[in-house]
Amino acid sequence: MTPENLLAFPPDADRAGFADVRMHRELAASLTHLSESCAEAGHPAAAPLAEAARLLKTKRVGPEAFARYYIIGTALLDGHEAGLEAEAEALLADVQTGRAPFHVSPRGGAGALDDLMNRQMGEEAANFAPVPPETATAFATRLSAGLDLLRHGLPALHAEITTIVHHVVCATAPEGATVQFDGASHYQFWGLLLLNPRFHTTRLAIAEVLAHESAHSLLFGLTIEEPLVLNPGDERFPSPLRADPRPMDGIYHATFVSARMAWAMEGLAASGLLSAEEKAEALKAAEADRANFASGLSVVDAHGILSPTGQRIIDNARHWIARQGMDAARPLS
Repeated sequence: MTPENLLAFPPDADRAGFADVRMHRELAASLTHLSESCAEAGHPAAAPLAEAARLLKTKRVGPEAFARYYIIGTALLDGHEAGLEAEAEALLADVQTGRAPFHVSPRGGAGALDDLMNRQMGEEAANFAPVPPETATAFATRLSAGLDLLRHGLPALHAEITTIVHHVVCATAPEGATVQFDGASHYQFWGLLLLNPRFHTTRLAIAEVLAHESAHSLLFGLTIEEPLVLNPGDERFPSPLRADPRPMDGIYHATFVSARMAWAMEGLAASGLLSAEEKAEALKAAEADRANFASGLSVVDAHGILSPTGQRIIDNARHWIARQGMDAARPLS
């Protein structure tokens, strides 16, 4: 895939497939490296890690395997080898099982993912509280309606989302929390989205949040070779999209995602599939998304130190926003 296609702004099913294959290829390569290091040290984790790497040449896996790789890699770097063989065996089992079809689970009923989230996200995991199974079942019905709207209205975006995302976990903010999360994704859990069922009550809202959160995942998949931004991680900047100061990487993500949400809402508004009320709602959302993009871009332009990849991606988003704005302003002949 050419750099132009890889970093283009609009959704692309082939690019999503390429990113997914590359994530698995990189996982296999990293596991091979870890297995060789373990073998040199005479550690019994070497064999299951090597077998997992071998199977990944043809297997696709869920977010559990990716998360467990980070646990193992971090433990080896820190010299914490206790329990490492069991972790390697669990990762091999994840790979042998393979990736499940697209499904929705409740937080607290997501199997191994619940424990892996608690371990990898640390204190942040407490922001994602369990929900009853029936809540996840009801949300899965709404999610299906939103995906169906995207399948017919924006097939390229639908294909991108369903190529990258395979497991949605429903969660809410804990009781008494002052801030409710809307949705979330994590680079260590490739293929996973966390969505709050208290929001996204219509098919259009579902379509918008899927465009939002899957865009974060796409950026994760596009930045294997270099990061988006080169700013120090401890630097904070005023965020036009959140009350608290944010690192540049977070502001960059939010800016790109805002453009993607505008793309989705304007595309659905023009699809002929929405009611008059839905169309008005979509256009109102797109207007807010465009404003958020402009606000975020002002911070990125003023303070961002971008990698070549980061510069190309945000420039492509900038050009789409500007071009579509010009087309909308052009009088009808």
